[in-house]
Amino acid sequence: MKKYFSYVASIMFFGAVLFMSSCNDNPDVIDNPDTSSTELLVEKFTEAPMLDGTIDAMWGASQKLLGTTEVPNLPARLTHLNSDGAGIEENLGLFDPYSGEKYDYTMRAGYFGTDIYFLFEWEDAEDSKDRQSWYFDPSDKLWKGEHKYANNASDKFYEDKFAFLFPIGDVDGFNTTTCYATCHTVSTIANPKDKHTRHYLLTDGQKIDMWHWKRVRGTYLGQVDDQKMVYDDNTKGSAANGRKGDETGEGGYSDNKQTLNNGTADVSVPKYVIPNKSDYYWISKDDIDNATAKLVTAVDAEGVLTFAGGTINPADGGYEQATGTKRIPSVTTKPFTLGRGDITIQAKHTGTGWVCEFMRKLDTGDADDVVFDITKEIAFGIAIFNNAAIAHAVKPNLILKFEQ
Repeated sequence: MKKYFSYVASIMFFGAVLFMSSCNDNPDVIDNPDTSSTELLVEKFTEAPMLDGTIDAMWGASQKLLGTTEVPNLPARLTHLNSDGAGIEENLGLFDPYSGEKYDYTMRAGYFGTDIYFLFEWEDAEDSKDRQSWYFDPSDKLWKGEHKYANNASDKFYEDKFAFLFPIGDVDGFNTTTCYATCHTVSTIANPKDKHTRHYLLTDGQKIDMWHWKRVRGTYLGQVDDQKMVYDDNTKGSAANGRKGDETGEGGYSDNKQTLNNGTADVSVPKYVIPNKSDYYWISKDDIDNATAKLVTAVDAEGVLTFAGGTINPADGGYEQATGTKRIPSVTTKPFTLGRGDITIQAKHTGTGWVCEFMRKLDTGDADDVVFDITKEIAFGIAIFNNAAIAHAVKPNLILKFEQ
């Protein structure tokens, strides 16, 4: 059923760029007194940094972009986003229970030869990777995934992420509002579980480059998902959505999910499992290819999963909601290819925050990628997702400029 509500001012919903300030315990790094809250100066390096998630001394001379991102407070969801009963979440704000959270960040950048490098740090006490893990519900005798959209502060089962937005050519409003130029609220919910805030552009032919790192889904080969935002027809209401993957290449992840009949009904169950493994949060292509991961071929009315060589009986324990150490990953991972895999990253969680080093060619030759012209400034925005699917802390109106 369509639901109506007042039009709300444009607010960022998905992909703004971000990196956060963090802890640097390396005594060899010399602090540079030059800092900015709005401009990121890309240093002209004399050599390439080692991409390993460790802050080398060469970063010590780089200017620091310092700031704080904040999760906006958005209107009520107006639709049920999880899968366990209509109506539960309708009075929650779209970004609740994250609304108002703030994360400090530090960003540095440099270029050498044909490549641009970024060092992004932000404060985060927890390495979040328990992304919608499968658990067993003994009351319903069904396998279920932890919620994608948290209903409360104890219901957060997702991964850490960041996003960057760069305009590709001229984009209406981007130089003055950056992230918010892509974000629009709608007056109707067109389809069940649509969100009332969507990212898309209002002018056909315009395009934005979106870099979207995902802690779980980007870990397999150390890659950032290279995406874009394009035009969509705003008369489609909540069905309008301009967020797409780059035209060439494939994404690096798939849902670890399938439908099997348990003897009385078709039910959702994990597609692959790694028997007897604990505290694992993704299943890689290598795990599948070398048969470490087993294909689930059957499920019975008690939830017992069958695979070649054995079974998993949830009654044996370890699959309890929120606490079970044998809960099964929600995704399988593989390489991002071609245009989806242009950005390489190494990320380390220090215990108090993230240190991310990543790089891309200044010009990839891909029409879906921003070209970094070292003679020009470019506006950008960032976003940080702390154990969140969509609720992100944003920092718009940033400028990237190059040392000559």
